[in-house]
Amino acid sequence: MPARLAVPETMVDSVSALVASEGLPLTVVAGDDGDVQVVESTDRRQSTATVLQAGGWIACSTALRMAETLGVTAGGLGKLLDHIDIRVRACQLGCFE
Repeated sequence: MPARLAVPETMVDSVSALVASEGLPLTVVAGDDGDVQVVESTDRRQSTATVLQAGGWIACSTALRMAETLGVTAGGLGKLLDHIDIRVRACQLGCFE
């Protein structure tokens, strides 16, 4: 069963289109009932392993744990993060600071 990604109503169509085009094994739902929730952030907040702050940032190690939780590749999660404007910080490879 695919993991559930809960997103704000205003983001359902665009995130669903990305998930479909990338073939990510996720079910996109509106609201806050999902394995991982996307919320809109106006002040660049840090994301956690279960809450993505759209417009914010996430530590690389947290993003890798989230990819495992969602059952997606790191690259697939990276595309999702780019789509919802989340920056990766503290990269374990030294690519992002």
